[in-house]
Amino acid sequence: MAQTDRLSLPFENGAIEIPTDGSILVVNAQSCPAYDLLPKDRTTCLQDFFPTHAYLARSGFTFSQATGAGHALAIVHLSRSRDENRAHIARAYEALATNGILVIDGAKTDGIESQLKAVKKFLPVEGAISKAHGKVFWLVKSNQPDEFAVWSKALNPTQNDDGYWTQAGIFSESKIDKGSLELVPHLAGKLKGIGADLGAGWGYLAQQALTANPAITKLDLIEAHAGALQCAKLNVTDERATFTWTDATALPANNSLDFVITNPPFHQSRKADPALGQRFIDSAARLLKPTGKLYMVANRQLAYEATLDASFRTVERLSQSAQYKCFFARKPKL
Repeated sequence: MAQTDRLSLPFENGAIEIPTDGSILVVNAQSCPAYDLLPKDRTTCLQDFFPTHAYLARSGFTFSQATGAGHALAIVHLSRSRDENRAHIARAYEALATNGILVIDGAKTDGIESQLKAVKKFLPVEGAISKAHGKVFWLVKSNQPDEFAVWSKALNPTQNDDGYWTQAGIFSESKIDKGSLELVPHLAGKLKGIGADLGAGWGYLAQQALTANPAITKLDLIEAHAGALQCAKLNVTDERATFTWTDATALPANNSLDFVITNPPFHQSRKADPALGQRFIDSAARLLKPTGKLYMVANRQLAYEATLDASFRTVERLSQSAQYKCFFARKPKL
């Protein structure tokens, strides 16, 4: 049984009844068979990750950027971030009407057991089902625990130790990523014209590129995680910067950019996925002019050389450390 099938169980066995009226909220919404049980006309989804958002939107679900209030039922899917999960739980609980039902679903690897233990300290849990290396549990809204006000603040941007605005659940929230630090010295004075930062995160690489390259006329920060992009807007205040919430690997070819910079992600789950970085390289080649340039950093063990050679006429390794390697590529093969 897939993780997402687990959510169906308490509804199918009658432990939880889907409300016949009243709105339904789904936080960190996923591709989930259990949603077939929900009335779409009364269901609102929240999802910060653009590819999942786009898939569910095509499936006919309504989206919002806010939790709203007075819901009869709220569902929270856990992520890998403990603090992000606690914020989602607290905000979903607050958004319920009195006697509304909160359902929390997650895998063991996402910390479902620790979340259940934490919630039990403040509220009675009505039931729980273990299945498919995870658990779904639920409770009924009564009082509002004071602790939930603290939990919910994890999604408010705060400054990390390096002075940049970040929030729970985004990549490298506590400090500047070391890969980006290794790429930055290669960018100074090398960029001009119109460019993009693919997978811009909370904006460090873009901010450094703009500062070190006055010849840049425009830099589009393209990022799939809405929370990271909101933090980027706080960190990158240069008027040459624009911000786009979308999937950097699904952009149509336009051959209009002078340069691309990127520190691509190499996993969406806990397992490394080199194909993800390869798609970033492919996307860069589609976006660049025939004379365009790509500056990229990657984990040393990830084999991107063949993809770079297949996509660009000139490829140069700029540096290599114990953890990372930086590349310069130009003239995409059209």
